[in-house]
Amino acid sequence: MGNPAAEVLCITIGLFLYSRAVRDARLVRRLRREGVRTEGLVVANVVDRRNRNRNPTQTPVIRFHDHQGYEVEFTTAIQGVGMGLATGRRVGVVYLPGNSQKARVWMRRQLVGPAVGMTLAGTLFLGFGLVIAFS
Repeated sequence: MGNPAAEVLCITIGLFLYSRAVRDARLVRRLRREGVRTEGLVVANVVDRRNRNRNPTQTPVIRFHDHQGYEVEFTTAIQGVGMGLATGRRVGVVYLPGNSQKARVWMRRQLVGPAVGMTLAGTLFLGFGLVIAFS
């Protein structure tokens, strides 16, 4: 048997990431079903250079007007190397009518990317936890 604290921690983190992935997938399903579609403008790309590597992570900032006329600005849910969008580009945006802060860019990688990433990370943690438990 492995270290019980490590296996419990890895399994707990894996299950937590799975629950977050399910929550995100439910949000995307609601956005596809009930969401209001509009057009947004990429106003900036926040670049994270803390790691001092050649490929810094990029997080696009999108601005759009909701159905009540308010100007809403949000960062995309997925970020990473090559995830930036060209500044000044018009993109499709979908948001919930009652909560325009829960907006997503209407692109496949922006909609399902966060849930897929959390599922993969959860699988890794769960796998490590099981390897520790049975070794």
